[in-house]
Amino acid sequence: MKFPKLTVAALSLLSDFLSARTWTDVKGRTLEAEMVSKSESSVTVLVRGQKTEIALEMLSESDQKFVKNWERGDVAGYEALFEQKWPKLVSIDLDIEITEEEGEDGSYIYRSPHYEFISNTELSKVPVKRFSVLFEATREYVRQLPYANKKAHQESVRYQVFLFDTMESYVRAGGPEGSAGVYLGGKDVIMVLCQSLGLVKRGSTWAMDYDRTNKTLPHEITHQLTDREYFVEGARGWFSEGFAEYVAVTPYRSGKFSVSKAPSYIEEYVTSFSRVDNRGRNLGEEILAPRLEKFMTMSYSDFASAENGNFNYGLGALLVTYFNHYDGEGDAANIKNFLRAIKQGKTGTEALEVLRAGRSWEQLEEDVTTGWRKRGVKIDFM
Repeated sequence: MKFPKLTVAALSLLSDFLSARTWTDVKGRTLEAEMVSKSESSVTVLVRGQKTEIALEMLSESDQKFVKNWERGDVAGYEALFEQKWPKLVSIDLDIEITEEEGEDGSYIYRSPHYEFISNTELSKVPVKRFSVLFEATREYVRQLPYANKKAHQESVRYQVFLFDTMESYVRAGGPEGSAGVYLGGKDVIMVLCQSLGLVKRGSTWAMDYDRTNKTLPHEITHQLTDREYFVEGARGWFSEGFAEYVAVTPYRSGKFSVSKAPSYIEEYVTSFSRVDNRGRNLGEEILAPRLEKFMTMSYSDFASAENGNFNYGLGALLVTYFNHYDGEGDAANIKNFLRAIKQGKTGTEALEVLRAGRSWEQLEEDVTTGWRKRGVKIDFM
């Protein structure tokens, strides 16, 4: 069985992945756009991948107030996070505390240290604790990676996850039909079917199916923990999805991610099917790929298309793994500089120029090809 494609969810949630808001001008006209930067007299927003400068005096009073209070993340304040050593093993204490209460709307609310699960069906503490460990461990994994994801370091909030007992109730609430779970960036919540948590219905109760593995959940959890800046043009697609794939494919068991094994597992997952669960992208060990500049700057709708989504997710995972472990001195320096540049407001080809680190696109393609050829994967950029 192949790993299920995520393109249905991805296409329907394109706008949700952007940190966009609705802007209103003094004439009452509206615009959906993502804020990039500001000056004393104007604001720069991203509209369909293009930067546009708007005079503050043209905006509504509430929008002007928003701009005044807006602050880009302080890169210097998180510089130490970029300097963290790449983890080999990430683990958490399995004995986490779970609290529960009934919501006013009849829902059932379960809380772990950093998550709030709102369910439309009653669950017992045993399975809740089991899947909560996966969520908490994924959070700790993303925290320890030297990507400086500020969201993963929040201590004063609980990330929200909505659970549904049937596909009908899931779709009715806004989940894409046919998907196992999804992250809604606009609302910053995860929606997921109980079955996707490894739960099975036995009579009137839910129990854990201990034989099931799950790559969809860590993928969506990673999206929820990823800073919004990392979804901008130039990173959206190859990096945002490749990063989520990197985390999701890393071998996991009982609160532990074996990070040192991630590269070999990703190679197997992308080129064939996993020996553990028979899921994978199955692109083969000889891959014909589009030119890197085109691939890294394509629109998200093209990246996640039904026709090419499976291939693009796989290639994205290979690229992220390359930059994490095989590029340059193998210290992830270039991809960390790329993320620094994004936090400083660079997007698109300007940010990717930092990633290339003085190399032409052709030279970068040669480096990627060489890096993976040493590991038995042949990538030809055509």
